[in-house]
Amino acid sequence: MATIREAGTTRKAATIRKALVIGAGIGGLTTAAGLLRQGIEAEVFEARRTPGLLLTGGGFMLWHNAFLALRRIGLDEAVAADSVRMRFHEFRSDTGRRLARWHLDGPSERCGAPACALRRSTLHKVLTHAVGDHRIRLGSRLTGWTEDGEGVTAHFADGSTARGDVLIGADGLRSTVRARMRRGFEPPPRYAGYTAWQAITRLPGESLVPTGTFFNLWGRGGLRFLYCRLDENEVYWDAITSDRAATGLDTLRHSRRDELAAAYRHWPDPVGRIIASTDEEAILPVAVHDRPPGGGWAHGRVVLVGDAAHPMTLNLSQGAGQAIESGVVLAGLLGRTPPDEVPQALRAFEAARRERTADMVGTSWRIGTLGLVHSTPLCRLRDLMMYVFFDTVARGQSYGLMLDDRLERGPVLPAAGSAGTG
Repeated sequence: MATIREAGTTRKAATIRKALVIGAGIGGLTTAAGLLRQGIEAEVFEARRTPGLLLTGGGFMLWHNAFLALRRIGLDEAVAADSVRMRFHEFRSDTGRRLARWHLDGPSERCGAPACALRRSTLHKVLTHAVGDHRIRLGSRLTGWTEDGEGVTAHFADGSTARGDVLIGADGLRSTVRARMRRGFEPPPRYAGYTAWQAITRLPGESLVPTGTFFNLWGRGGLRFLYCRLDENEVYWDAITSDRAATGLDTLRHSRRDELAAAYRHWPDPVGRIIASTDEEAILPVAVHDRPPGGGWAHGRVVLVGDAAHPMTLNLSQGAGQAIESGVVLAGLLGRTPPDEVPQALRAFEAARRERTADMVGTSWRIGTLGLVHSTPLCRLRDLMMYVFFDTVARGQSYGLMLDDRLERGPVLPAAGSAGTG
């Protein structure tokens, strides 16, 4: 039992005093910010050495549930201030036919939180500011840890160590913490069969890409295309290509931009203009992976969060949102946990989050399989299904999965004075 000595007396520590967070991504920084808000010290260790490498990635959607979670740690307004509120989510075919259009203002008003598009780096900067640069140790590659009845000691490649009450693995899809929890063996991440070519381009013109609408285009031949405006000058886009479609992309002899422009040459405006306006260096191909839902996130004083625990494909735009939710839930539990009850609290965290994230992983995977269809007749059947059901049944199921009453009712984590600001 950890103790605190005061004026010759000894008393039990009411809560943990320090957490070691491995990974300075969205899940790790959210957890650290939530702990710091409650007066619990958190130190974040990141293997990458250059701060700029933490700010990579394009744009993405952050849905209502993520803002509800951010509100509990006092960061929702800061993130929304540098985001673009989405009012519509529009599904179209590769002929330009509208298949469904979701109005987002109603759900935003009912749950009290917006859905927004933003740069990934914007969210990361807000979270970094909340944690404080001085609490983030770059170039710290974890090699292992040791536990005892009083806490956990992390060991790093440079020979340094750090001591805390709990070690939180937030180091992504190919997590070192996850692998070491499993003694070095685990099946590799599950490849989804498609690649997302992500980019942000400079493309002014409200009539070309209207602000406030997220466009989601589904095509034949294993192709999809997503885009939305981030501000008056910038547009975020994703070209999603199945492996079968990608075999026709010759990036050995031609640029990525030219090959994608050729693949999408018959798609409706503004797809061609979006691709043509993009710098070659800005186009980043990302092979899409997840892991089948499963347990084993918590062991002793060590726990996984975010993509280290529940990575998912991009089809629900919930990877970041679920990392945020998990970080807030974990921070809330640890904020009221005595040091000697950490293992029980970590198991309770896994029990609280496992079913919800498993539903997200499974649903996102199934949606992704619809984009692997190649034949024209099957694509027409898929489009007809979307036209008939997406504005009603699919929308209801999506919001039923997304909005968790516990988030809407969840209390703001109590502020304890000086958390953050580096």
